[in-house]
Amino acid sequence: MMMEGLSQPVTVTTVFDDHAPRDRTPVAAAKSDGQFRLMLCGGFFMFAFAVMILRLGYLAFGMDDEIRLIRVENAVPIRPEVVDRNGRPLIMNSSAEGLAIDGRDIWDVEEAVSGLQGLFPTIDADRLRTRLAKKQYTLVMDSIQPEERQAVIALGLPGLRFPDTTGRAYPQRDLAAHVVGYTIPGRGGVVGVEKALDLTMKPGAKGPVRLSIDLVAQQVLEDELAGALQTFSAKAAWGVLLDANTGEVRALASLPDYNPNQPGSADTGAWRNRAMSDVYEMGSAFKPITVAAALENGVIELTDQFDVATPLKIGAWTIDDYSHKKSPMTTAEVVQYSSNIGTIQIVQRLGVDGFRAVLETLNLDRPLATELAEAGTPMLSKEWRPSELASSSYGHGIAVSPLQLTAAFAAVVNGGTYYAPTFIDGGAGKQHQAFSRATSDQMRIVLRKTVTDGTGGKAEVAGFYPIGKTSTADKPGIGGYDDHGELISSFIGAFPGYDPQYVLLVSFDEPQGIESTYGYATAGYVAAPVFKRVVERVAPALGLMPVGDDVAFDGFVGLRREQGDRQLTDNNALTALLTETEIDEAQ
Repeated sequence: MMMEGLSQPVTVTTVFDDHAPRDRTPVAAAKSDGQFRLMLCGGFFMFAFAVMILRLGYLAFGMDDEIRLIRVENAVPIRPEVVDRNGRPLIMNSSAEGLAIDGRDIWDVEEAVSGLQGLFPTIDADRLRTRLAKKQYTLVMDSIQPEERQAVIALGLPGLRFPDTTGRAYPQRDLAAHVVGYTIPGRGGVVGVEKALDLTMKPGAKGPVRLSIDLVAQQVLEDELAGALQTFSAKAAWGVLLDANTGEVRALASLPDYNPNQPGSADTGAWRNRAMSDVYEMGSAFKPITVAAALENGVIELTDQFDVATPLKIGAWTIDDYSHKKSPMTTAEVVQYSSNIGTIQIVQRLGVDGFRAVLETLNLDRPLATELAEAGTPMLSKEWRPSELASSSYGHGIAVSPLQLTAAFAAVVNGGTYYAPTFIDGGAGKQHQAFSRATSDQMRIVLRKTVTDGTGGKAEVAGFYPIGKTSTADKPGIGGYDDHGELISSFIGAFPGYDPQYVLLVSFDEPQGIESTYGYATAGYVAAPVFKRVVERVAPALGLMPVGDDVAFDGFVGLRREQGDRQLTDNNALTALLTETEIDEAQ
């Protein structure tokens, strides 16, 4: 621009601030800030959404155990508690500390599985291995003890968790352990009642499950079995106490046993329920069944006589008695003195069809169906040739579970009714008539004389007049029976004998003779005295009291004598009258 008075032109320059943005208006600045905020918020929500998707996927496929833990912690326990018939606790739910492991933190799956299985042998190692390999959260134990927690920590494994859980507690410890059973995380009940709950009980069942087991009777049975197990250095022992008129199991024991709170601390052999899941050749305990079947079919009478002086040759086998016996013997004496030769002659009259029919009638030809799943499968002859029929008649070559035999014997002596065994209080199962009352009445007299005058003398209990049968069975081995004299010694009987309320079986696997038994390990020396002690202790707890000979006689012969008849003063007099009655009935 030119100004007057000046000879040279002057240029005016506009100076701008270097820190101010160029070409930016207020509207453009506001628009840019809004876009930035939108992008920031969008990014945040996308990140949150991605995290949520990942979390949902993990919950759906990797944390089912953790979800279950949360549900257990905040809900009513889904497994019912269990009590005995008198309300004493057997299984309880309790707050506990569990053990879990997060597979995302594990770098050596085999190390983790091996370490945990070493502390807890009962865990499902295959399941744990599979889940950890998939990086999944896994519940290992519902409940652990403080000392177990320290042992787990000492393993030094990553990813360990100790969540609060609702666990199963077994307040009676090893008492009735094989009936109670135990659980394993991820599998539920493994054996016993715990498994039965999974099979038969619906989640959320109201109130405790009441079993037929009587803990007082259970304690007595286990105490006496354990004492004799030690005295005779036996390999194992088992026992069953059954209500003869309902089939309810009052006690069932198998030794050695284990503590369901810590099943992994016991040897694996202790987990076996020998009274239910194992089958044995029970020997002479089968003879009353054979004789009862023959009486029922009318092929013998109590006064029939059999020559037992000469061993029997059947096929390639020669069968003799354990010891020499007087000959001839009546039917009653065959049972009383346990003659194999006499029993074979009786079953030959009965025949294969008659013998197999009684096996079917007494459920001895198939696994026993009870609420508990562990039922052994009987081992019977595939071909019923004369030799198989002969040996089966006295309990060799035929194997059944102890509970099966006990239920069958109950039908022989209780009036002839077979009751399917049950472990539920008041849960009397199916029943049917196996024998007539007349046959059962006769068998009670025969089995009473087995105690008073036969092989079962050491089972006598004053005032209860027990009836029963000794059974000493050789154990079969590879290629035949053991040559070392290994035995199963048993006594099966009922009390009170004049009106059977309970049937009791006690057995010992491979007992060893001692000085007081003159080196013998047979049933009369080993099992019969245990039967006696159990009855003496358990009868009062079951509400049974001793009676006199007059009441017992009336019960055995089924009549009431007029006032003024001769009084009975001892067992010898009672036996004499029973013998008279036996002869009178047969004539």
